[in-house]
Amino acid sequence: MTTPLRTVLAGIGARGKVWARLLHEEPLVEPVGYVDLLETNLTWVQERYAVRRSACFSDLSEALRSLRPDLVLLATPPMDRFRDALAVFESGAHLLSEKPLTLDFDEALRIVRAAEDARRGFAVALNFRYQHVVVRAREILRSGEIGAPSFAQYVYWRNRDGRRSGLNRFPLTMRQPMLYEQTIHHLDEIRHVYDADVVRVWCRCHNPPWSMYRDDATVVAVLEMTGGLLVDYFGTWSGQTKLDRFLWRTDCDGGALFQHEMFSDLRIARGRASEVEEAIPLPPQEQLVDDARLLLTDVVTQLGAGNLRPHPSGVDHLKTCGVIVACEESHTTGRRIDMDEFFERHGVPVAWR
Repeated sequence: MTTPLRTVLAGIGARGKVWARLLHEEPLVEPVGYVDLLETNLTWVQERYAVRRSACFSDLSEALRSLRPDLVLLATPPMDRFRDALAVFESGAHLLSEKPLTLDFDEALRIVRAAEDARRGFAVALNFRYQHVVVRAREILRSGEIGAPSFAQYVYWRNRDGRRSGLNRFPLTMRQPMLYEQTIHHLDEIRHVYDADVVRVWCRCHNPPWSMYRDDATVVAVLEMTGGLLVDYFGTWSGQTKLDRFLWRTDCDGGALFQHEMFSDLRIARGRASEVEEAIPLPPQEQLVDDARLLLTDVVTQLGAGNLRPHPSGVDHLKTCGVIVACEESHTTGRRIDMDEFFERHGVPVAWR
């Protein structure tokens, strides 16, 4: 690609401000416009990056008509994302969207279909896949050096202050905030690192009486995955104390893989009788920034090469999004959800499952 992609950023909230920084640092894109409902956010980007007032809009459709961008980065809340995504494809632009696409699976499927029909590139900002610790864990398991994974446990125990500065406020009042804003990253990591898909899922969600979140801030799930892999998942934003805990352990034929910190501390135990966890060296990485930077560069490079399903693609994201929606359905109905039946019921093409 010789010409940078002319890019519009829609949504300049807490996460959008990170994307604004990355767009200005990425040589493969040219930021040409910004969209936000709040004048204060538009003023922020004008002052921070010397952006002209004429490049700032309160309406995405107006920005699309005026600027005709090559790419839109959509960092709006998920409750508003469906119509915006369709408008992007109708304008002829590619789309990089924050996750989740929406809180409704049928809407997510319609977004993916719209991208395919318009023959526009579509990727989802699953930046956790680009953390050095995740990349290395995937490499180790794919190499087979400790055999195939058989069962695993993923524990994310956190006291998250949703009112803290630098965080978006909408999770405080949205439906199932832990499930759709945080667990979606974790289950996508699980799919990606194991190179496996969920076959069946059972889930319960919960909100303790002290939670600051209006809806459930805790998710417990059991995932039956391809290859006979069984994963036990626990995630919460409402731990009672600041004694946070993270552990992702994977037991394989010939050893085990351990991640002891959310973004680092990867260790390996080789051999069934091993009593030693060997540290895996990892380069430093600015959390939630450098991984997004790597994702952005990868996506625009793929788009420049003509790939209309750039990794992480919208088609692939349907598998993660579907599991999240199935988790909520399992919680509501009390039933274990079969993913083949779920995808068939929602009309997902067999080739996309």
